[in-house]
Amino acid sequence: MLENEAESHRLRGIDDPEDRPKRILKLKPSINWKGQLKKRIFILSWIRKYDKDTAIGDLIAGITLGLTIIPQAIAYAALAGLPSQYGLYSAFMGSLIYVFFGTIKEVSIGPTSLMSLLTLQYTLDKPPQYAIVLTFLAGCIELLMGILRLGFVVDFISVPVTNAFTSATSLIIIGAQLKNLLGISYSSKGFADSLYNLIVYIGDSQLWDGVLGLICCVFLLLLRQLKDAKLKSETNWAKVFNKFIWYLSQARNVLIVIITSCVAYQWAIGTAPFKLSGNVEPGIPSFSLPPFQFEHNNQTIGFIQICTDLGTGIAVVPLVAVLANVAIAKAFSTGSTVDATQEMFTLGICNLLGSCVSSMPTCGAFTRSAVSHASGVRTPFAGIYSATITLLALSLLTPYFYFIPKATLAAVLTIAVMFMIDFKLPLHLWRNSKRDFWAWCGCFIVCLAVGVEIGLLFGVVLNVLHLLYMWARPETTVKAEDIDNMQYIHVTLNIGMFFPGIDHLRQMVNKALYAADFKVPVVIECIKITGLDYTAAQGLCSLAKDLKEHRQVLVLQNLDTKLQSYISSENVIFCSREETLKEIITQESIRSGSISLMAHIRASIDLGYKVDPLIDHTDVENQN
Repeated sequence: MLENEAESHRLRGIDDPEDRPKRILKLKPSINWKGQLKKRIFILSWIRKYDKDTAIGDLIAGITLGLTIIPQAIAYAALAGLPSQYGLYSAFMGSLIYVFFGTIKEVSIGPTSLMSLLTLQYTLDKPPQYAIVLTFLAGCIELLMGILRLGFVVDFISVPVTNAFTSATSLIIIGAQLKNLLGISYSSKGFADSLYNLIVYIGDSQLWDGVLGLICCVFLLLLRQLKDAKLKSETNWAKVFNKFIWYLSQARNVLIVIITSCVAYQWAIGTAPFKLSGNVEPGIPSFSLPPFQFEHNNQTIGFIQICTDLGTGIAVVPLVAVLANVAIAKAFSTGSTVDATQEMFTLGICNLLGSCVSSMPTCGAFTRSAVSHASGVRTPFAGIYSATITLLALSLLTPYFYFIPKATLAAVLTIAVMFMIDFKLPLHLWRNSKRDFWAWCGCFIVCLAVGVEIGLLFGVVLNVLHLLYMWARPETTVKAEDIDNMQYIHVTLNIGMFFPGIDHLRQMVNKALYAADFKVPVVIECIKITGLDYTAAQGLCSLAKDLKEHRQVLVLQNLDTKLQSYISSENVIFCSREETLKEIITQESIRSGSISLMAHIRASIDLGYKVDPLIDHTDVENQN
């Protein structure tokens, strides 16, 4: 008897009964408040290591970024249909807040082409107060998403959908700026509407605006390529020259704005031949609550009406902002894990406080982040310098913003987003993944035809439907194999088994059994199954019942011990070792069905088989 028991333990993988797993009581660890505080106020995790070299690197990057963000902010305000100062209002608060809470040093929070386009879509022909309240509501939702730890939500948006969304948005922005490049005035909503109005009003094009726009585009493209023209010499003079060329390339937006503004200023003695930006309200805005109620055209507009008019923008704007911000953070995280929840939390604070200084919705900008990275930024502290430059511009330079030509700002926006259009990825997807290709095409077409928010939602729905399809039709391999000339049906599952897919699995197995005249057992390889719900477990029991009717068994190989308790069938055998599987398959009594399965198992105690009365199923091996 003792020998049989020892042999049973040996087959179960247990050398001694004392080696059986013991239940260990784990105490819940106390909350590390200091660690949590450093995680949320991220500056506390690096400020003590801040030194002179780091400060110099941040100063250079911050100044470069500040000179980049000023012309962009003015252009993005125009894209959003707002006066120029609102772009500058949006450029400093996000930079200041991200210093304290941001986790990625390259990220620059401020106005972006994407946020400007969405703001235009939901506040077209409405007073600027709508954009400010939209900023406040977007900040509330982003902050709430961060508090609720919803960082995983962005994982449902795949790379093809993100790429299609970005490419379509870039085309829409270019379409919206064509009128300013040609000196035409009309209002449009959407890509198709922009192209239609462009065709209708093309006869009103202004020659000098078109010439200036073309010159600006060529200038920006040439300076963009200038950064690649480097001297290969290792002398100090060559290094200084290369650095100068690089800064000249990065400052191209500032240079073209200054040059064309000076030309317009000299021409303004008479009448400038091209359209100018107009008056910009000087001074730094006061810190106050957003305008939840205001007067417009002798009518009082309240908070409820504002929310009603903004409609789906209240949800779409923060979702898109979070998507863009996390995508940029991942691009510049240099291998480290991005805390999407913290980015949501930080972005929410930036927009909440930004709305108190009349900011429009903001998020991270890829172009500015690339400039920061190339400038050698060391920490988020560089945002202090870029914000300071923006505040100085608001205080001292606003009278001169009047002379900035609209064609120049249109050229800055057009060249900035032109290189965000990516048609290489869909070609790669066409060759390697047709499903992702059609997802890209669907999102891209819907964004252009209907709107970016509907296109993004469409792409997310496609991703979710694909996941549901994978659950309902999990990738399954069914083939006949043999051990010592004894055949069996081997089923391999490549994903967790949940209730939508269990009927499909039963159909595939029964089809194979029918082909084998129900004379072979079934072995399901479960090593990749990490999840199992009650319905799926009952489906496996039903499959075991189907086999029992033909005097065959169902073997679940390498199923996790925690999941075995879900199975309550006497016709299921669990095993984890190939030796044990061979012993099961080669038993002539099982193969022929000459005696009942349970009687055979009880008679084969020397093989380590056991019927567990607690969970009412057949257990071949104790799995640790």
